[in-house]
Amino acid sequence: MKHDRWAVVLFDDNHHSMDYVIWALLKTLPHLSTAEASLIMLEAHNTGEGVVTVCGLSEAEGYRTALLVLQLRCDIKPGW
Repeated sequence: MKHDRWAVVLFDDNHHSMDYVIWALLKTLPHLSTAEASLIMLEAHNTGEGVVTVCGLSEAEGYRTALLVLQLRCDIKPGW
């Protein structure tokens, strides 16, 4: 079965400040609020990974690429 829902997953980052991670999330996903971006960053910081968004494959790939360009570790996972 082909998955049509993919999670963009952000991994914990020891190289950038929390403020930078929040900024990068807001730049990449402008529909997020600052509070939502903060919660995603804290989830990644506290648990090792945080779900940024769940969407279709091509959109998820675009978000992953944009976050990687901003030097954040992330990936996409199928089946959400």
